[in-house]
Amino acid sequence: MAAYGGMERHVCVLAEEAARRGHRVRLLTTSNSLNKTARTTLASAGVELRELSCQRETAKTYQKLWWLWRQTQIARFTRWDIIYTNGQSALARTVWAAARRHTRIIHHHHTAADAGEQATWAPRFRQVLAQAPEIVACSEATRTNIESAVGRKGARFLPYFSACPVTAKEVVEKKYRVGQPLKFGFAGRLVRTKGIDTLCELSQRPELAGISWQIYGAGPDYTADHFRAYPNICYHGPYPDLAGYGHALLDLDALALFSQHNEGMPLSLIEAMSAGLPWIASNRGGTRELALDPVNCELVQNPSDRAATLSNTLALVQRIQIGATSRLRQRAAYDARFAPSVVAKIWFDYLDTPLLSG
Repeated sequence: MAAYGGMERHVCVLAEEAARRGHRVRLLTTSNSLNKTARTTLASAGVELRELSCQRETAKTYQKLWWLWRQTQIARFTRWDIIYTNGQSALARTVWAAARRHTRIIHHHHTAADAGEQATWAPRFRQVLAQAPEIVACSEATRTNIESAVGRKGARFLPYFSACPVTAKEVVEKKYRVGQPLKFGFAGRLVRTKGIDTLCELSQRPELAGISWQIYGAGPDYTADHFRAYPNICYHGPYPDLAGYGHALLDLDALALFSQHNEGMPLSLIEAMSAGLPWIASNRGGTRELALDPVNCELVQNPSDRAATLSNTLALVQRIQIGATSRLRQRAAYDARFAPSVVAKIWFDYLDTPLLSG
């Protein structure tokens, strides 16, 4: 659990929704770096959070294993209906030991599972994907890749729980004109794999002089000082809360994600769609599955190809300025597939209905 992140948001919202429906939920994590707001919300919903008291990426593997094994032994005293694990770690199998005869075990994979990622899988994690009784993937692309990689069938795609920082009534069409200055934004962790360097380079292109780039987030690879060298970039730091996030999105004209990471289905794009924003993003993992209204979306095949990426960006700029994009259509696409009520029904139809064995 990082302090901020898409998967962290999904796990927390899923746990909170389960607790609100009257289920008992215990959340185990070998990292205690979850942010204060998320902790408070979990507690308010009645979710029990247990964590290894070591900051993220400081605990040794044996420390994680020992702590998790002890928690698993404690958990065995309770009859659990579901054990839900996620992430790229063989530690998932440790928690499975808390299962009883009728306990369902579900493992959720939340990145692309493409060829490049598969090369990083440890043999024991590959066994997790092969042996988990039920597999949930974060996109259809991920589902297909997992089934092919480990030779199994029956994995399923379920959409992420995401924040809904903007209400439907706040989304209105905006009038644009050719040549009008625009605001493109980025929201997320500031790490090199998220394409921040590409964004910085684009901010210096004379063809995009009318674009100001608004960056919201924090991370180990970039500080406020880094962005001072780029006059067309405005660095805001992390947004303070969900309401602040919504205000930030409504101030933008588009969202950009030039990621080189093995994205599963980027939550920042889903949440931007709640504000009706068009977006431009790398064609990684399940990102293309978010292009429900193609006019509002621009897929970049290779962010390292700077000429092509510039061309993609200019194409989206032009569509915005001539009024071809539509915030209302983008919000409608979000509502149909990713609205919290829609996602909650999909997940709890699945969780509340045990699969037939055999």
